[in-house]
Amino acid sequence: MNNLKTGLMSLIYILMFHQFAFARQIKPTEKQLLTKVLTELTAQYKVNFLYEEVNLKQKTVTFNAIDFKGKPISEVLNSLLLPLNLSWYKVDARNYSIFLTPKKLDSKDKGKGMRSSLPDSSKLEKVTGSIVDENGKPLEYTTVTLLVALDSAFVSNALTDLSGIFAFPSVKPGTYKIKVSSMGHQPYLSKAFKVGDGAPTAAIEPIAMKVSDKTLKEVQVTATKALVETKSDRLIFNVDNSAMAVGNSLQVLKSAPFVRVSTENVLTLQGKKTMVLIDNKPVPDASLENILLTMPAGNISKVELITQPSAKYDASYGAVINIITKKSQVEGITGNLRLDGSSGNYANGSVNAGATYKHKNLTIYANGGINKGDNYYSIESKRFQDPTDPSYFLTNNWTRLSHNLMYTFQTNMELQLDKNQTVGLFVDLSDVEFKGPWKTTNSFGRENGKIDSVLFTDASFNQKGQSQTYNLNYRLLSDSGKNELTVLGTFTPWQRNLLQTFPSTLYNGDGEIIKNPPLYQTRNRGNIDVYIAQIDYTHLFKKEWSLETGLKHQQTNSKTLVVYEDYKTGELKEDPAFSNDNNLKESISGLYGILSKDWENDKVQVGFRAEATNVNSVANFKQRKFNFFPTLMYQHNINKDLNVSASYKKIINRPRYTEMVPYSVFLNQYSIEQGNPELKPQFDNVYTFTANIKRLNVSLSYTDTKGMIGLFPSQQDYSTKVTYFKRQNLKKASSLALNIFFPYRINEWWETMNSGTPIGRNSAEGVVLGADHKLSAFYSDFRTAHIFKITKDIKLQIDGYYWTKYTQDLGRYEGNKNIDASLMVNLWKGSGQFRLGGSELVFKRNDYLLERDYGTFKSAERIHTDSRRLLIGFNYKFGKSRIAKPDSKLGNADAMKRL
Repeated sequence: MNNLKTGLMSLIYILMFHQFAFARQIKPTEKQLLTKVLTELTAQYKVNFLYEEVNLKQKTVTFNAIDFKGKPISEVLNSLLLPLNLSWYKVDARNYSIFLTPKKLDSKDKGKGMRSSLPDSSKLEKVTGSIVDENGKPLEYTTVTLLVALDSAFVSNALTDLSGIFAFPSVKPGTYKIKVSSMGHQPYLSKAFKVGDGAPTAAIEPIAMKVSDKTLKEVQVTATKALVETKSDRLIFNVDNSAMAVGNSLQVLKSAPFVRVSTENVLTLQGKKTMVLIDNKPVPDASLENILLTMPAGNISKVELITQPSAKYDASYGAVINIITKKSQVEGITGNLRLDGSSGNYANGSVNAGATYKHKNLTIYANGGINKGDNYYSIESKRFQDPTDPSYFLTNNWTRLSHNLMYTFQTNMELQLDKNQTVGLFVDLSDVEFKGPWKTTNSFGRENGKIDSVLFTDASFNQKGQSQTYNLNYRLLSDSGKNELTVLGTFTPWQRNLLQTFPSTLYNGDGEIIKNPPLYQTRNRGNIDVYIAQIDYTHLFKKEWSLETGLKHQQTNSKTLVVYEDYKTGELKEDPAFSNDNNLKESISGLYGILSKDWENDKVQVGFRAEATNVNSVANFKQRKFNFFPTLMYQHNINKDLNVSASYKKIINRPRYTEMVPYSVFLNQYSIEQGNPELKPQFDNVYTFTANIKRLNVSLSYTDTKGMIGLFPSQQDYSTKVTYFKRQNLKKASSLALNIFFPYRINEWWETMNSGTPIGRNSAEGVVLGADHKLSAFYSDFRTAHIFKITKDIKLQIDGYYWTKYTQDLGRYEGNKNIDASLMVNLWKGSGQFRLGGSELVFKRNDYLLERDYGTFKSAERIHTDSRRLLIGFNYKFGKSRIAKPDSKLGNADAMKRL
């Protein structure tokens, strides 16, 4: 390990010295590559530049940053581009397009980018329209040219936005044509149309482009995007070419700003309960960990970190992580093959393959994978639980080595009925098996004294599970994108079958066998069916108003069977005291609405979500409740370098289905977890204030919680030393956090990404074991990532992080620190990628300590995982295609998270 650290530090030193020496040889007034200057402008003005690389290749400019300091970006671009016969166009506040100046551009238009000189006439009108592909999907950043109909004289250029919409804001009355150029499509020239007659806006019918019959040579379009983009309600983590995209998806998410991954692989964003989507599709909570462990990090294009979700998202979450996978972009057929492996004390490996095929109006995407390996997890626990003998302790040390075998398959079929209508079918299947030893050692004794006895349980487990999702969806887009209607139906069956056996032997303090307690075993079967019907509608009004609304009905049928059997009578026999058969039915009907308005410098978004819930746990309880969840967001742009926003959202954290039924599950001989029919939902009121100051993003978030849900001891049997645990509601809790994100590009080969919570405070109070308890503490954390561009095809990324001690519900957690690193090499002109990485390289392996003190119950648990690992990955793309993997909303996010 020392050699590895020495090698990494030497490599960084050599790179820094080489680049420093090279930089000293270039004087500010010498010619520089235009692409390099654009990279500097990207960092300075916090914008992105979109261009075809062939148009800028080898073009040089004389540039001195001091000469342009404080000047608007338009003046800088005019000075740099116009002498090179290049023009620019402002797509939106963050994106600028650069391309060759049209031949018929009049000289008097120079100095105004792509904005044509305006005529003296005051009768100017707006021309708008939209461009879609052969599937009716919007074509982004497509060049649209306005021509005079009589002689095809050039008037002005525009680019479509993310919705495929273009606009020419100031056009004098006359007769014109529209010309459209799009890679992979046939050129389009419209019929002549008139502008005038007193109408303030001329709307062009949606233009559907046809696929080119000729095979075009690939043109590389370069966007100098920042590693992380900041929006008013989210951060966008662009990991498509990140060196950290090695191993599984959890590995790359650990390097995302404000994302924390617990020892149980639970994801949280800024400490909030977080919904996880993959390509806008929900992930079942029961299988989320398995999916993230098996999904290759190299398959991720970007991650949307939505810190202020609107009423469109389910009311159960205070934050959303949307993982966007890579999609093909050229016509034909394409595919990719991914191989990933990692090794610590134990090894894991996976093989994944995907392909997309299109024939006329039918698009089919399929992806399948196999993951096999071993996962290690252990806990060293010591607890004091007898107030009559306070020095008497019980250790609860257990180790689980899970041998995992997982198969996954996903397919998405989409049929284009016409240019405005699409119908799709989405199927997701997974089959998993986990089995292996789950050994437990319980020692009894007094502090600073001899061990009285030791119970060794040589337990084993075998769990098989299946998760399926079938979704049928319909989408209608009309009026140039002003109206969008989505209708869907989803059916999700989920099954689990878990068998655990607990053979044990009791030893005395000298290691001699006292007895062999009766063998016992548990069988846990679960079957949950989720049915969903949903309709969503979006309408864009004039003057930048928009309305989003929708209805959703969800029906869930849950059956769980727990059978406890033992040999107390000399034969394996069921014990009704620890066995149960439960049947729960739940329906949730919801309605949401969002009204938004955009001004030049202001944006307001007002939303609500209303939900009616009916729950019937047969022979246990019934609930009928109605809840209303408002949301509010206001944003103000003070200037190009400063904007502020404030938001409010009320959320609900419903208990999982299995937590609400009176089950009993033996974790071991002395720890029994039970369900709680009296468990109530948790409500959070989240207030957030955010400021974007140039590159710096600062947010202050306060969460007021009623009825926080946590797992606590509920009953102690001093004679048998058994402790029962239940999920319970605390009285109240709160969280206050100052979050900071600051990306900084030091030079063209060294980029940094820094995030953290300089100061935060958590507090909670409630009743545990019949007594009031309160806990609060300040904390801080920080993460810094350094990305080194060694050559065009080689990147090195080093991540460092540090967390202080912190509290969560009524527990104290130990902090941790370490460094991760990864190297990425592009092969065969980008068709292949090789990554080599390592986690927790420098300091000792991260072991997590949790301490609890409830008076009559005190415990300390140290959690060990096989987290120091070597990671290796290889990805190969084959074929040429322009077919994107279709995206379909499933609507079962809330239900799947609670399985």
